[in-house]
Amino acid sequence: MRADTAPTTQDHGAWEVAVPTGGRAIPGVRMAGFRDRSGGTFEERIPPGPAIAIVIDCGPGGLGPLGGAAVEGGIVAGICPAAARMAGRAIDCLELQVDPPAAPDLLGVPPAELNGAPLDLAELWGRDAGRLRARLIEARSWDDRFALVREALARRRPSPFRVDPEVADAWWRIRAGHGRVPIGDLPGRYGWSRTRFWNRFKSQLGVTPKRAAMIVRFDRALRRLGTAASVAEVAAEIGYADQSHLHREVLGFTGRTPGAIASDPLWTVDSTAWTLAHTA
Repeated sequence: MRADTAPTTQDHGAWEVAVPTGGRAIPGVRMAGFRDRSGGTFEERIPPGPAIAIVIDCGPGGLGPLGGAAVEGGIVAGICPAAARMAGRAIDCLELQVDPPAAPDLLGVPPAELNGAPLDLAELWGRDAGRLRARLIEARSWDDRFALVREALARRRPSPFRVDPEVADAWWRIRAGHGRVPIGDLPGRYGWSRTRFWNRFKSQLGVTPKRAAMIVRFDRALRRLGTAASVAEVAAEIGYADQSHLHREVLGFTGRTPGAIASDPLWTVDSTAWTLAHTA
């Protein structure tokens, strides 16, 4: 089995990252592969993000929730997961970022149900999750792995749950505006009252529009901190009131300071992978 085109790969020290290039993209899904050739260990808090994250271990069982049960399929974390930590060693994994409006058809549940403690993908997909992981472990290349995931997602059955078109549109506007969209202007676009808009957005996506904007802005800041930009530059670029505002938000979401994030090679690798995924 081969993907349509070879993936884009890039080395960062001991880490290798890969993203699919071209091929049959699944709407609402981005993928990236991570491999740590040093065999090192890591432990990180799972932060909020503007996508449902699915991380599937493609190695010998070296990745999972800290202190949790063994993972059979993969770790699924919602937009705003409960405080949880993930640990691993000799990482060789594939990560999917699923846009919330696409989550019902691909995962079988509304996005709001995925907040809280991370789930095992097997809880949502049953035996299909374990079968996919087994095939990913056996796959010889990144393009084989990406092709296997595309096939698995294409087989998912449509869910009866649907995110309202108005809620989905508001979500995309918040994403496109990098979290800096005037939230108060959105209900009027759809002829809704503020209360109706607020309630339907939260009930379907699991966060309020204001919280969604905060998470989108925070995620962009987190990615920029993984580059060479200084903390002050990131605060000004992303739209924080000042550097201390960025400090408080990053500390609240990750338990770490912006400086600690910026100096952590794991975040550099993560930023590189999703920048490649965006441009591939």
